Amino acid sequence: MRNIILSLAMTLAAVGCGAGVPEVTFKYFNLNTNEIWITEVIGLPLDATPGRLIPSREEIPLEVKASVFSETVHIKDWITIKWKDNGKEGWSGGLKIPGSIPPGEAHQAEFKREDLGILATLSSGKIRFTYLGNDKWRVELLK
Repeated sequence: MRNIILSLAMTLAAVGCGAGVPEVTFKYFNLNTNEIWITEVIGLPLDATPGRLIPSREEIPLEVKASVFSETVHIKDWITIKWKDNGKEGWSGGLKIPGSIPPGEAHQAEFKREDLGILATLSSGKIRFTYLGNDKWRVELLK
């Protein structure tokens, strides 16, 4: 019985320590009626590119694509989002072959980091990218 209590106490302590780890999260939503495929995000860490985004009516957690970093991330002066739009039909099937870029009309949007109120280095926080359609994005730093 004593061993069980000690194990439970150690588990709770470990979980408690993990809760304080700072994280930087990049969240992506697509409020457009078309599915889009983000092919590249320049200015953010490589693993912050989400790929395929299905249409959503709201920015709800169930329809988010996110990348989480438990280390300080560096953000360049300019952030460029490149994506493809294949119209209403989108893309059939699931994930494409790694490294391949799906067909579709190419688009891009650029943002000056300073204008977004984002620091050059982040050790915690959330940045939410929301595609609104018609080549328009909303980018927000959430604390």
